[in-house]
Amino acid sequence: MVNEVDGDSLFQVGVRVTLRPAVLDTQGQAILRGLRALEFSPIEDVRAGKFFRLTVRALNAAEALVTASRACERLLANPVIETFDLALDGDV
Repeated sequence: MVNEVDGDSLFQVGVRVTLRPAVLDTQGQAILRGLRALEFSPIEDVRAGKFFRLTVRALNAAEALVTASRACERLLANPVIETFDLALDGDV
């Protein structure tokens, strides 16, 4: 929780959006090729994603997570090809 404002609290919610495992990750493959060119041969695979840190005004943590989840479902993640994970305090 960040702080309290007008009876509500502000919560930090971390959102990690990644492609579903069955979806080809061309960005991850390009990054892997670059890493191999830089001789990072121990790295076997790369999956790229997005990270968001949301500050959510809510009565409690559960409400903050519901709000963040709805934001992911409607805008931040494409449900056809992506999944998302949420964590309070921004740690995903």
